[in-house]
Amino acid sequence: MTNYQQEFISNLKKYRKEKKLTQARLSELCDVTTSTIGNIECGIAKPSFDLIIDIATVLDVHPALLFSSNPIQGNVLKEIEQHELLLEMYNKLQGYFGK
Repeated sequence: MTNYQQEFISNLKKYRKEKKLTQARLSELCDVTTSTIGNIECGIAKPSFDLIIDIATVLDVHPALLFSSNPIQGNVLKEIEQHELLLEMYNKLQGYFGK
């Protein structure tokens, strides 16, 4: 098993448990069988790209965080994205009002 796979499995479990989702519920939300999620978490199976995106969407995390060896909290990532969006809007408004 590669380090990426181990990190993915660890992060998947972490984020799933943070959302208080069972393997069965996550599988329902991702439209796969419970054994699919169980096999991924045991390292028996590897998810497709589409399933990785579905899992990240359900867990409300960026897909890259599922592979991160030092994942930051999803809320921190959202705050950074919101800050960048507000800064962009501020700069556009300054240009619009000529300040």
